[in-house]
Amino acid sequence: MIPEWVKKILVALVAILTFGTVIPSSPAHYVDKPDNNEPIYKEKSPDEAFKPAASDRSGIPDHTEQTSWTETVSANASKEKLVQAFSDYTLQQLRQQGSQKFGPRVAKEISNVYNQDIAPAFLMEVQRVSDRHDARWIRHLDVTHSPSSGMGERILHVYQTDSGSEVLKLHVRRDHPPKNGYWFDFHYHTAQDGFQKHHELKKIYWGKNMPPKWRA
Repeated sequence: MIPEWVKKILVALVAILTFGTVIPSSPAHYVDKPDNNEPIYKEKSPDEAFKPAASDRSGIPDHTEQTSWTETVSANASKEKLVQAFSDYTLQQLRQQGSQKFGPRVAKEISNVYNQDIAPAFLMEVQRVSDRHDARWIRHLDVTHSPSSGMGERILHVYQTDSGSEVLKLHVRRDHPPKNGYWFDFHYHTAQDGFQKHHELKKIYWGKNMPPKWRA
């Protein structure tokens, strides 16, 4: 039988030898949620740790970057010309990012309806919101360029480059009513009601079988 004092010495030796070698595991990072109401958290390198986390806001880039669409208008352009220029740019982005979001299999089935009905309907809301502001506010508008994949809803967000504040969000949700197949519910959210309400644009029927994941 080992004496009690020998046991204590062995425990002390083990504690000394293993000190500092046990490293706790890091918690998992948050990822995009299906409703896109949660921010995207990314693990940062030591050099990035002290940079502003502007990229965490649902795909919004650093707001110090100059937007490309403003380069097509003069510095003293009227409000009407700014609205038209941003509308042209936004419509182009809606089509491009919609195609990117859908992926080839889904795009083949719904792109025509999206481009003819949904994108123009959302653009009308962009124009309506823009008409209530001055030229300076319009000049600071831009759109995100990161449609969510998998089961995420985000297609495109409109935001202010100077503050990073979001203005409008274009989303698409998968619906599966009992015994009624799968549907794509295109809708938008607006800062006017704190992004609380669901403003429907159009529903597109997919079929009885589950559609592919976004960007697949």
